Amino acid sequence: MAAGVLLLAGPVLADSNSDYRAGSDFAHQIQGQGTGSIQSFNPQDSIPGYNANPDETKYYGGVTAGGDSGLKNDGTTQWATGETGKTITESFMNKPKDILSPDAPFIETGRDVINRADSIVGNTGQQCSAQEINRSEFTNYTCERDTTVEEYCSRTATITGDWKYTDEYREVTIPHSQFRFSMNGLNLVFSVTVPVAGTVESASLSVYAGLYFLNSRYNFMNTAFNVQLLTGQSGTFTIPVPSGFTVTEGQVLTGSGCTANGNCLPHGNGDRTIYESLVRGASTFTLKLRMKVRDKEWVPRVEWVESCPFNKVDGVLKGTECTEPGGTKTGIMEGKPWSLTAACWAYRDKYVTQSADNGTCQAYVDNPACTLAARQCAFTSDEGTCLHEYATYSCESKTAGKVMICGGDVFCLDGECDKAQSGKSHDFGEAVSQLAALAAAGKDVAALNGVDVRAFTGQQRFCKKAAAGYSNCCKDSGWGQDVGLAKCSSEEKALAKAKKDKLTVSVGEFCSKKVLGVCLQKKRSYCQFDSKLAQIVQQQGRNGQLHISFGSSKHPDCRGITVDELQNIKFDQLDFTNFYEDLMNNQKIPDSGALTEKVKEQIADQLKQAGK
Repeated sequence: MAAGVLLLAGPVLADSNSDYRAGSDFAHQIQGQGTGSIQSFNPQDSIPGYNANPDETKYYGGVTAGGDSGLKNDGTTQWATGETGKTITESFMNKPKDILSPDAPFIETGRDVINRADSIVGNTGQQCSAQEINRSEFTNYTCERDTTVEEYCSRTATITGDWKYTDEYREVTIPHSQFRFSMNGLNLVFSVTVPVAGTVESASLSVYAGLYFLNSRYNFMNTAFNVQLLTGQSGTFTIPVPSGFTVTEGQVLTGSGCTANGNCLPHGNGDRTIYESLVRGASTFTLKLRMKVRDKEWVPRVEWVESCPFNKVDGVLKGTECTEPGGTKTGIMEGKPWSLTAACWAYRDKYVTQSADNGTCQAYVDNPACTLAARQCAFTSDEGTCLHEYATYSCESKTAGKVMICGGDVFCLDGECDKAQSGKSHDFGEAVSQLAALAAAGKDVAALNGVDVRAFTGQQRFCKKAAAGYSNCCKDSGWGQDVGLAKCSSEEKALAKAKKDKLTVSVGEFCSKKVLGVCLQKKRSYCQFDSKLAQIVQQQGRNGQLHISFGSSKHPDCRGITVDELQNIKFDQLDFTNFYEDLMNNQKIPDSGALTEKVKEQIADQLKQAGK
């Protein structure tokens, strides 16, 4: 079998190649004939009665023409005077009315339904049951509002202090062991260091003679005195000091002298013997000073160092918490210990620098059927704190209706069951909104000169806020309730109305008046548009889809949308919910009473005809 297949493959391949070549050759032959036929086509030769300039061309004025160029008037004239119009009118006027027979099957069926109405819809039939159906529908609404801004300051305790000075009298005794002795020739030299600073009120030197002093004369503390003690004797020598004689701590007091009334013994070793007796402690010197000493005590205290990333005048203090628990701290200052106790060593203070304002979200906040679904920050402060946000609320609407189920048939009893079963449809609203947006864009474009064509152009708007918070002309709600609003300009009040009507886009906030580094007044900036459609296309299309910014807080960019940008906006993804309200308010719905009366008249006319 395999061999048979291989033998047949050759002739089949040959036939396929020849057919391909034949088709390719034919294609080359007729190439260009189609284009040539169209270009050389002459309609007069092929279309009987062809006229290149018929009378009807006068009705076409081009794509920019307005009106109907008389087409409507000519049509009316032709209907009244032409043979065709006369024939149609006569046929319509002379045609006899159709007479409905009361015995017709569909009339009989209708009367039967009327007779059995109670059993069908009154829950009296054996196979009928009344039921109530419910349906919930959720609709998202986007609004904007101010956020509650909480900012924090920190306070940290640092320990410093002051010296407290007091004067007291002290008896200062400097023992012999603190004296230093030396010889300068035959003269005895002695010195002592004062341990404290102060004013010397009186002084005395007590001497004990382990060996006779040979009428030695000494000069010490600006005073000269003679020591004539014999061995084993003691004596105290008063040193008169001048008034106000002050010494410092560590100051060295030096005295000197020698035997023989200060002349020193020319022969022998009497002066050296006295020196050696003092050095080994056989003889002793003791200095006593009565001093007025100024004492000082280190008194510690707390100084608070505060750090705030904002101006406190912008906010209201709402709470304080201790971040470092209190206790007792100790230290040493110039060798003197100190201690200090505090209830807390560091605090964190909470300020509200901006209170929440529900803005355009108030209706959804008050509606218990609405819940917050999403939040997005609109703009922030210089420190990065969110000041204004877009909020999305999901609102539930319930529809209930009564139906009667009889066998396999369902009858609506109150007209609401269709809504409950199928729900509301926004298809019409979405279609009209998109068409309205495109029409508005076209109207804007048509009014421009084609050089810089843009649609939905807005205007810069500003409002002021006092930094202290007592006057806020940028409030989204509560106008007329605050005394500070009396200072708001007419432009700011008009802006508030535009915000309420959802015609604005918030851009940012900045400090507009600063003195010595302190912000005294802030401003908010907005882009305001002429219609809700413009606001929707700008905010959701330009900014939301194309991510084109509205500029900075000081310099809002409220320019219109270019043609290229319009073409890139996906209108089917825009939320026209805010526009639906205006659309529904402008509907012209016939009065239900008038409709009822018209239906009654039609039924009466039918019954009259049936009775003839």
